Amino acid sequence: MTVNVLTPSFGYGRFIRDAIVSVRLQGNGISHVVQDGGSTDETIEVLSTSEGVDWRSEPDAGQSDALNRALQRASGEWVAWLNADEFYLPGGIEALVQEGERTGADVVYGDCVFVDEEGRFLRLVPQHPFSGTVLRRYGCFIATVATVFRRSALPHPWVDPNVERIMDWDLFLRLRSRGARFVWVPRPIGAFRVHAGRITAQPVGRHAASFRLVEARHGVDRPRSVAAVGRAEHALRKLLAGSYHRQVRAGRLRGRDFRWFATEEGRRAVEELFAIYHIRS
Repeated sequence: MTVNVLTPSFGYGRFIRDAIVSVRLQGNGISHVVQDGGSTDETIEVLSTSEGVDWRSEPDAGQSDALNRALQRASGEWVAWLNADEFYLPGGIEALVQEGERTGADVVYGDCVFVDEEGRFLRLVPQHPFSGTVLRRYGCFIATVATVFRRSALPHPWVDPNVERIMDWDLFLRLRSRGARFVWVPRPIGAFRVHAGRITAQPVGRHAASFRLVEARHGVDRPRSVAAVGRAEHALRKLLAGSYHRQVRAGRLRGRDFRWFATEEGRRAVEELFAIYHIRS
């Protein structure tokens, strides 16, 4: 198993150590490539004192450009996209890659959790087996923090620099149109950190041009009636997969530290989440 975890970085020095440590603890055969856009906060200090990180800091044209530059430095059979403010849960990458090797899939994804700025659990975001209809009509239900990609299946460019905020949805739609095979693993893989500085926290209206571009590129027309069908199918598939049941049970973890690599409370909290899935950490 050879995996390159690719991290675009800019001004997230207060978070990036969590990302780095969580990658390091994923196991053997996993390398971490960080493409920083010239941060002036503590990011460079953290990167320069972190062992085993292939990092570079130079001006870029934004997150998508950074990801594409990082991909040029990748050599593994599999690549993963971990933003600098996110982190992985134990064993997540190995579980996804093993399923990809077993099934021959090109894109393997799991479930994710939302945490707050301090890394405290907010909620579980479980998913369901892949549906192209849900992807088109509902939107991007797959979390990149819980996904690995077979490098040979990636389009060029990997991430379109002309698309803002919804570059993940565009990527998954492009992969689907190329015939990529998607497989879901019912397991929590990574943590998405919710904070005011995220691009996804910005008003949707700021990125209306990107939505129009993606919808036109993929022939996606989503009037309210079609979007409602997408939401309904998404909900039904989650129900049939047992995802809502897991989501409700995980509610008791709200407010718990989820930084499993840093605190004993975090380790215990993740073990409790894994127990809901009948997984041993």
